[in-house]
Amino acid sequence: MFNKILAITRDDDDAEEFSQLVKMEGGKTIALPTIEIVPRDPKVILEFINEINQEEHDYCAFMSQWAVNVLFDLANTMKKTDQIISLLKNRTIIAVGPKTREHLVNRGINVHLMPEKYSAKGMVELFSKMNHTSQKRIIIPRSSASNDFLARDLNKIGIKVDELFLYDVQTANINVIWKDFILLLEKKRVDAIIFTSSSTALSFFEIMESISSSDVRSLIREVKAIIAIGPFTQEELRKKGIHSIESKIHTIRGTFELAKHILNEG
Repeated sequence: MFNKILAITRDDDDAEEFSQLVKMEGGKTIALPTIEIVPRDPKVILEFINEINQEEHDYCAFMSQWAVNVLFDLANTMKKTDQIISLLKNRTIIAVGPKTREHLVNRGINVHLMPEKYSAKGMVELFSKMNHTSQKRIIIPRSSASNDFLARDLNKIGIKVDELFLYDVQTANINVIWKDFILLLEKKRVDAIIFTSSSTALSFFEIMESISSSDVRSLIREVKAIIAIGPFTQEELRKKGIHSIESKIHTIRGTFELAKHILNEG
């Protein structure tokens, strides 16, 4: 991977792990700030507390590290952190992915379950293999940009699902990094693009089409490795007419290892 250029749809802070992995192999990372997390009114925490008290959920699932961080940031604003921790400690906590688990553990929350596949589909598979889950209830604090797959498929196997939207996702402001990225694309210098969520895929095209006079899809098709972190991200790219390869391990390291394999082949 020496001198290879890999782009990832995350800002510098969130792309740090990926950037370090690429650097160790002699490559260079372009971190593309694609989306911004916009927390909702802090009073949503009161809604979360009321919901979990009234419905007495058996499980609480966190689909991403952002859900964890936003929940606790809002709880801190409302001076409800201790109450949130107490409520969570009385539920079976599920973390989708090691990063999500790490953020929960750092907040003093024990994680009981983690699906083998770090995705909504992995969550459904986890519950499908469990016994005596019918009529159990789960609460999922998450993004308003989430699709209905998880709630719908958990309902099918008898689990009652409550989703609470803690934050919205919006397209990030355009900065000079994007213009540099387009120049490299036009020169066919970008060797890989890693898409880290369906939301970032949508915003990537929104930004690119607003600032590039070139045919964005044609430029991207020239890139050797187009990688989607999971199935929903891949589906979003397919809708845009872009062929991608899904990382079977739905983590940043998983996408890196796949990119490394593809680029080292040629």
